[in-house]
Amino acid sequence: MLQKNVEKSNQTAIKDTGWKLVIPFFAVLGILTVVSFLIPLRPTQSQMEKRNLAQFPAFSWEALVSGSYFDDITLWFSDTFPGREGWLSLSTQLNTLHGYSDINISGQLKDTEQIPPQEEPAALPAEETRERETVAAAETAPSTEATHETEPDQWGGVDAGNLAEDDVIGDVAVIQIGDTAFNALGFSQMCSDWYARTLTDFSEEMAQLGVRVVSAPAPTSVGILIEPEYLEMLQCADQNEMIQYIHSQMGDQVIKVDTYDALVSHNDEYIYFRTDHHWTARGAYYAYEAICQALGYEAVPLEELEEWNQGEFKGSLYYKAYRPRKLKVDELIAYIPKGDIEMRVRSFYYEGTVRPVIQDMSQREVNTKYNAFLFSDNAMVELTNRDLPDGPSCVVIKDSFGNCLVPFLAQNYYKVYALDYRKFHEADLKKFLEKFPADDVIFCPYLIAIQSQDGNKMIENRCG
Repeated sequence: MLQKNVEKSNQTAIKDTGWKLVIPFFAVLGILTVVSFLIPLRPTQSQMEKRNLAQFPAFSWEALVSGSYFDDITLWFSDTFPGREGWLSLSTQLNTLHGYSDINISGQLKDTEQIPPQEEPAALPAEETRERETVAAAETAPSTEATHETEPDQWGGVDAGNLAEDDVIGDVAVIQIGDTAFNALGFSQMCSDWYARTLTDFSEEMAQLGVRVVSAPAPTSVGILIEPEYLEMLQCADQNEMIQYIHSQMGDQVIKVDTYDALVSHNDEYIYFRTDHHWTARGAYYAYEAICQALGYEAVPLEELEEWNQGEFKGSLYYKAYRPRKLKVDELIAYIPKGDIEMRVRSFYYEGTVRPVIQDMSQREVNTKYNAFLFSDNAMVELTNRDLPDGPSCVVIKDSFGNCLVPFLAQNYYKVYALDYRKFHEADLKKFLEKFPADDVIFCPYLIAIQSQDGNKMIENRCG
């Protein structure tokens, strides 16, 4: 009897202890659930990944019935969890505990196509773009573009000589070779033809107004710093051939700038970040120099500009690389343009606010410092060089790659209107030029955008 009472007492104690543990657990779980659904506490942007996070979906009966409404809520919930940046940072640190290799690859890569001979582009699918008129047979690139025939005698970029077939496992998105990370880049003929036709059609309309149209696409580091012989193994396209093909599909009205040749001849210099997908301000300068040469302007010598080192910088690829601690941390170096230059972050309708062309980010978080250029990614900024009241004006169609390029252009233009094709929706370029006349329209999207349908849709929409 005594044993039974003891057993019964023990069972009761276990039950009591169990409830004492379970109740606090579910209470904490309930509180965390409530907190996690508080929209004001959830982040809207990721500075590490340099992107906007998913938004809470707008309700509609159609979305509710189809089930997409709850799918979108799930995406929002997982993409914007409070403390997300901290968890990402912890994840990248844990990755560094895995085995060591000089070459590491992570993520996914869309299939790349072979770059075809320079011939007439294929028609775009009807469902992807509006009907377009038949384009004449391909023209050869005009003399405004220098043809790159030989590689430098001594390659100054990253040494990929230890790369072997076994190092490339699965799909590729971010490639890390030693202390440097790269975005992979493939080729799409349909997207390349799309971009070429958009600029060709637009240039024909602008020619009637005496406006020059310029194509100066921004190469990415994988095509400039890694020797062409290794690109196929990395499932990446040769960016020299890519740019030559794109420009060969454009009409004679378009002024083509060989940005590849301008950059590869300086690939022993600090022209691309090691932890970020952008070029450095020095890299952007060499593209600016090539643009000036194509347009007949004299580029300001780089040594005449004041250098501003804003300290340590960790960019978007640092948080995506397999072994981020092996990456050599970057420095954010800006060049202050000469002259009496005013910049306004404005809109099509309103003058907006005066902001510094280069803002001080030296004391800010290391992953935000690229915002030093043009006061971050704004839909529209207007630069006025009061020292050139009789100078020409230009419109720059850009993405974030253009942020450190635009300040250089203010050395040659009285007015520079920089429009981010991803964000500027107030007017198409034809309407814009009626209000803000310009001599030149310079397109400088980076090549990854040109090789995507979304990028081409946005650029085409801006052209009207």
